[in-house]
Amino acid sequence: MKLTTIAFKNVRKNLSFYSLYLFSVALILTVFFTFMSFSLNDIMMSKISEDGRVETMTRTISVFLMAFVLFYMSYSNQFFMKRRMKELGIYTLLGYRKSAMLALLTIENILISLGALLIGITMGALAHKGIVAGVSLLLNLEINTSSIPLFNGKAVFYSAVFVFAVILVLSLSNWRLLRKTTLLSLVRLEKTVEKPIKVRVSAAILGLLLMISGDLLAIDVIRGKESLWKTIGVAPMGLSMVLMIAVGTSFVVYSFLPYLFRKLEHRKSLLYKDIAIVTIPKFIYRIRTNAKTLIMLSLLIAGTLGVFGSTALTMYYPVAAVNRIIPSALEFPIEKPEQADRAVQALNEAIGSEQFTAQQSTLIKIQSQSDNLPAEYALGREPGFELMALSDYNRLLHQQGKKAEYTQLEETHSILVKYRSDPKQRDVGQIYRLSLPDNQLLDITVRDTTLFNPIGFNISVGTLIVPDEIYHRLSGLGLPEISVMSIDGKNLRDSKAAYEALRPVLKDNPYFASSYARTYDIMSGNSSTFLLLSFLTVLFFIAAGSILYFHNISAVSYEQSDYEILGKMGYSKKKIKKVIRSQILMMYTIPFGIGLFHSICGLICYKGLLIDDILGQSWKIFVPVAMALVIAGVIFGIYYLITRRACYRTVFPC
Repeated sequence: MKLTTIAFKNVRKNLSFYSLYLFSVALILTVFFTFMSFSLNDIMMSKISEDGRVETMTRTISVFLMAFVLFYMSYSNQFFMKRRMKELGIYTLLGYRKSAMLALLTIENILISLGALLIGITMGALAHKGIVAGVSLLLNLEINTSSIPLFNGKAVFYSAVFVFAVILVLSLSNWRLLRKTTLLSLVRLEKTVEKPIKVRVSAAILGLLLMISGDLLAIDVIRGKESLWKTIGVAPMGLSMVLMIAVGTSFVVYSFLPYLFRKLEHRKSLLYKDIAIVTIPKFIYRIRTNAKTLIMLSLLIAGTLGVFGSTALTMYYPVAAVNRIIPSALEFPIEKPEQADRAVQALNEAIGSEQFTAQQSTLIKIQSQSDNLPAEYALGREPGFELMALSDYNRLLHQQGKKAEYTQLEETHSILVKYRSDPKQRDVGQIYRLSLPDNQLLDITVRDTTLFNPIGFNISVGTLIVPDEIYHRLSGLGLPEISVMSIDGKNLRDSKAAYEALRPVLKDNPYFASSYARTYDIMSGNSSTFLLLSFLTVLFFIAAGSILYFHNISAVSYEQSDYEILGKMGYSKKKIKKVIRSQILMMYTIPFGIGLFHSICGLICYKGLLIDDILGQSWKIFVPVAMALVIAGVIFGIYYLITRRACYRTVFPC
């Protein structure tokens, strides 16, 4: 019988077994082809990339994607090779040479990979069309989607070449395995007895300490300037953190988990139960086989959750921060008296007078001779404070839909508007000596600080809210003043019409700020980053879930005779299913728990290093992260249910 005929029959006979492998590889190739089509779409790239940054990112991520696809297909190939070893041993007994078996495996790989590639190209082409349409709609890009072909010729060519290169690598890997494997080991590989693992308490403690120390190192960034990340440097600390977490996780899986389960094994009240007496010894016995997979999955899931959480945070935070950067929907400093009237008239014509409220505020610019000045004093275009009357402040907050915090102030007290949150309240109680004309001085005491800035930071950073009496007294001294127009209204922050109405009127005003325009710029600037990170996230989820699936299916298949023995010992079908469920749950919860812990610490580090927190409310920042982690938990929960069902069907085919 020809090898091609045997290969076709094998694939057809084991179609149910190969189906998830085919589907998972097809999904990964779908993501890969979609990414290649997007990165090779010259029309799209010209619209979203002006400085070449996106092209650089796509080249970097494409290399990473190719390495990841190769890794996943290699892992899957090893899984199927183990499943086929007994069959290959029989072929050897029938007189087939190892070269013939290699050819058989290569033909099967070609059949499955070609099927996955065809599915991936078809689904990827449709996904690419959908992404182009979605990005065009989101960013208001004028793109004729009909001019973009469904199948990108270059993407098809590169994907096909890459898949055939992967098949070549897999064939070399299979040949290496067949060369060093004897006939007896081919037939008996599935039943190879594992060497019992030696539990070393010192290694268990060292692993736990290293892993926890690595995660503590990650969250040390919350100490700000006092953290090791600032005093030693980001590069050495980042490398140390990754090494400690990776090595610590390896020791925890190899030594701490066996030590922990040995302790559980000695607790008779826990061990002598119908399920625990099977699952705990079996886990300890199989720890050497499972260790590499558990370590890889723990780190892979940590990366998956970290990328997913950072993607959500990257998209959410800049948009949320716009509420502080530009507190009003529209605002601008009034450079000429007629500017305010022209702006109001333009809005009346565009959206109607009943749709907005406008307030003009005047800030007094003043210098200080104090030594203990806050950071905000020097953050503006020119060092100094901008004084605002308390009544103007409260009216403006009310217009913006915020609740006024202060109704009155004592004569020489003030409220300092902070740029960043200061939990230690270091500025409260400070006395700032303000410089007045004719060498006069005025001492102002900071009663409290607030994050409710009334004016955008492009106009005023060092804002001091003072009593009306002090404000009116200083306003007559000839100090420099800034008049600011703040405009708000229902849904005005998202109004393109309002922004378009004011843009021609204020085209020469560089400090004109619009919440809508700023949000659009952020979405436009980050959309490519978000899209590229999304490709990685989807790929990580598919790989992690599929590896968990294949590993559990493999373990259940190898141990099928053990379940038959349990049945003869009196275990009911329901109890055997409970044993299987406990084993699968253990293989899911251990890497997910470790990965979740690492990812949370990593996200805290990411937020501390790369995000300038001006919201001052950490719970707001971590809401999208928490949602992302919950979604990830649901996805892995679905994978668990699919795996459990497949394992049940493997043990109980009928």
